[in-house]
Amino acid sequence: MKDNLNILLSLMQLDIGGAETHVVELAKELKRRGLNPIVTSNGGVYVQELENEGIKHYCVPLQNKNPLNMIRSAKLLKKIITDEKIDIVHSHARIPSFILGKLHKRMRFPFVTTAHWVFNTKYGLKYITEWGEKTVAVSEDIKTYLMDNYHIPESDIRVTINGIDTDRFSPDTDASEIRSEFGLSEDDTIIVYVSRMDESRSLVAKQLISVVPDIDMPNLKVLIVGGGDDFDNVSALASAVNERLGKNTVILTGGRTDINKLVAAGDLFIGVSRAALEAMAAEKPVIIAGNEGYIGLFDESKLGVGIDTNFCCRGCAESTPELILNDINRFFRMDDASRHKLAVYGRELIKREYSVARMADDSIKVYEWALDKNDEILISGYYGFKNSGDDALLMSIINDIRRFKESPNIVVLSSNPSETIKQYRVKAINRLNAFKIARHLNSAGLLISGGGTLIQDSTSTQSLIYYLTVIRAALKRGVKVMLYSNGIGPLRSRSNIKRAKKVLSMVDLITLRDPEARDTLNNIGVTGPKTIVTADPVFGTEPADPEFGKKLLKRFNVPDDAKRIMGISVRRTHSTDQAFENTVASVCDYAAEKYGCHPVFIPMQTNRDEGISRSIISKMKTKASIIDVRLDVKEMIAVSAALDLCLGMRLHSLIYATCGNVPLIGLAYDPKIKSFMDYAGQKLCINAESMNTADIESMLDYCFEHYDEIKEELTKSYEFLKSKAELNGKLAVELYEKGGVEL
Repeated sequence: MKDNLNILLSLMQLDIGGAETHVVELAKELKRRGLNPIVTSNGGVYVQELENEGIKHYCVPLQNKNPLNMIRSAKLLKKIITDEKIDIVHSHARIPSFILGKLHKRMRFPFVTTAHWVFNTKYGLKYITEWGEKTVAVSEDIKTYLMDNYHIPESDIRVTINGIDTDRFSPDTDASEIRSEFGLSEDDTIIVYVSRMDESRSLVAKQLISVVPDIDMPNLKVLIVGGGDDFDNVSALASAVNERLGKNTVILTGGRTDINKLVAAGDLFIGVSRAALEAMAAEKPVIIAGNEGYIGLFDESKLGVGIDTNFCCRGCAESTPELILNDINRFFRMDDASRHKLAVYGRELIKREYSVARMADDSIKVYEWALDKNDEILISGYYGFKNSGDDALLMSIINDIRRFKESPNIVVLSSNPSETIKQYRVKAINRLNAFKIARHLNSAGLLISGGGTLIQDSTSTQSLIYYLTVIRAALKRGVKVMLYSNGIGPLRSRSNIKRAKKVLSMVDLITLRDPEARDTLNNIGVTGPKTIVTADPVFGTEPADPEFGKKLLKRFNVPDDAKRIMGISVRRTHSTDQAFENTVASVCDYAAEKYGCHPVFIPMQTNRDEGISRSIISKMKTKASIIDVRLDVKEMIAVSAALDLCLGMRLHSLIYATCGNVPLIGLAYDPKIKSFMDYAGQKLCINAESMNTADIESMLDYCFEHYDEIKEELTKSYEFLKSKAELNGKLAVELYEKGGVEL
């Protein structure tokens, strides 16, 4: 990213608070790196610190939802963005984000937001929230919140930390001025609490003050730092406690900017979020407690929950006076070595994981994403139909692209956009909405058609025409087009062959999932595009976890003492008559009796496969299980890996088995099954239309007689297919970014 970019950082106000100090430290670090940060807020105690660093601040009434203030703020922000020639706008709170989001739609400046906390979405408040083209989240739980509540694509979010200046917050900081100002002696034991004294933030301050009389320490002083709309109530409570004790034990400082010196004066710190991290950096033991929950006296055992909640205690047990008092007294009962160990651990953690440099790196990376203005990558296929195989394809394609492209702008054409958005954390539109498809193609850089067998007419001519029409629309707009690990055919109609040849000859790149697909493509006369045989994208997924699969199988009454587990994936076709069902039932009984196999029927598309599965089960003598709920892709792959044998009609049941190193027998209802088995080097495949019991039983016998040999072959096949599958994403991103590929 070039130097001297003008970056507008906007927030509500600059008083004491985690988001406020986050922005201050970010602005200072950006300035040190040669960028030009400009800050807008309603003002506050940190304005002077920014101006001392040469950072310009504009006062804008962004502190509340008053309509007149919001209108005035919009006018001021528009003028600032224009006059200062702002290159990037980075908003840090709900009200600025809402106003700047509306301006962004008109002015088209690159727009980034940071989520510092979760927002109340009740009473329509969700609809006054705007998020940027790219977003920074200060913790993993906030990232999940953004995806779940606002459907922000995962690739548009970068998780950062609250960066701490470890030179400013240091055990070497001189606290003598603070001791002098507040009359603190060397013999005093000092607890420091820092937070805004707003009603939404002051709970722990009140709880701490309330337990002061019960803290078992002589010469105790408690500094309460911060100002806000609840300050008077906090002050009244402090006065009552001091009056009861007959001495000035609780000291309220009001809003301050010299937090580092106040923290340095303490023996123990209480607070949350950034304030707690600053205290750790200053090598102070910390009790983490706030309005949203209680973590307690911080040590290594609390690190996981601290990171997960950004040290804000979201989802933790509620803070209570009893919890605070117990931890305070427990701390003061520790010996000096134990206290020092806590303090040193905290500072080492901050230096290692929570630097200002990393925080700035994260923001700069998001600025680069926003400035990049990525054209969209549209993915067209059989998505949103609750088919596990196609779900796996989509998941794999998305992961492939993300492996080679940071923050890709992916849009999926889906039969069920809302479910696709939720499940895959991407944008999605209705696959039949021609107007939306056209609009997105106008801003697209690449159309991916696939994976799967889309170019065929065995399903219907209408299906073929749909996929070819989407491709043709992209080509007319100059969008690069890639067939992504496709199967090709069968194409039976001459007119359909002609259609396919004409359109496919104009695409930019074709990757195919097996050699037979290449032969079919050549046979119909498509020779123009660059073409390479790769493998099904699912082979590029993470390795399956068979132990997780076994736990899942227990939910479907698969007995723990089953000697072997045989998975069966069948589907309804024109040839799956009573004879077919009787054959499969007989084979299952044979496998159970001779080899101790417990049959588990695995519908890959529940609404189409469950009926025939249950019909076969009803014809069996052996007790069987059926997975009668829809599992997600990772669960299905794990279940497949937990099998000892797979008898599969559905292509991806066989692919899942191969990924899990599970011996397999293919029931070829479609040429793609035989093509896959040949490509994977697997011999046990039979035509589903003409199969008989004796032939499949013979295959079962062969499988168990050569079991280890087959597994060894599968291991080699999987590694080969995985390496081939990984080419798909690499080539797609190369085509997207460079406009062409080198094969």
